[in-house]
Amino acid sequence: MDSTDSQSLSDDEMGCLVSIALEEFGQGLNRTQFNEVMLALFEHIPGLEALPRKRSQKYLQLLWLKYQQAILANQHSH
Repeated sequence: MDSTDSQSLSDDEMGCLVSIALEEFGQGLNRTQFNEVMLALFEHIPGLEALPRKRSQKYLQLLWLKYQQAILANQHSH
């Protein structure tokens, strides 16, 4: 993570979180389930466990889009 802001996620870190969700829970998560999974993962990342709600919502939206893109990419690769 960026040392100047412990509450930021890089694209690589977001990709890693999406990969964890896909590996652990598959492609069938709805938005509510996905958000719950991500928020639980945030609890284990230093600096993100106390993320302000507005900022966590922004990340959840970005992560959801990445999750959807990963599912589509996976479907097209088969």
